[in-house]
Amino acid sequence: MVRTLAAGLFLVVGCESTAEEADGFLGGEFEATMISVSDNCGDGSFDTLFLPDGEATSFPTPMELPGVADLPWTHTITFAPPFGDTQLQFEEGKLGATSMQALDGVLDTVELQPEVWPGCYVNATVDFFLQLVDSNAATGSAILSLESFDEAGCPAEVTVDPCDVKLDLRWQRL
Repeated sequence: MVRTLAAGLFLVVGCESTAEEADGFLGGEFEATMISVSDNCGDGSFDTLFLPDGEATSFPTPMELPGVADLPWTHTITFAPPFGDTQLQFEEGKLGATSMQALDGVLDTVELQPEVWPGCYVNATVDFFLQLVDSNAATGSAILSLESFDEAGCPAEVTVDPCDVKLDLRWQRL
């Protein structure tokens, strides 16, 4: 379940690219791999939620990404339970034609990992950032903002609300 949750979250920041390569970036199916997790608000309690073995993990199913010519592109992303679906609009990123972003994806109020934190319901939003490496690869991050840790079952380690968890990812065309 934890790896499936992580599989639903897929954006990344990183590598260099050129405008010529970005122009050739076509949408399609990509293998997504979660490289690392940065949890700066839960004293590391969310690291093992997303990367239980602490090592880079490929997601079990491919992910669809838009091509540069498809932007803006609206797409429903299905996250693993307990998060569900959110509709996102991908657009050119702040770095220009070599990047994409999708901001303010709203995820319904969910019980956060009930087997560990029973009764901890949080609100969540997600922002995605992609940097195109070449016509077959991208890197980036997903920033998952979790808030409303006010139930008794929520992790006591969370001292900042909202709690942002950064997931670093890479995509490779299948």
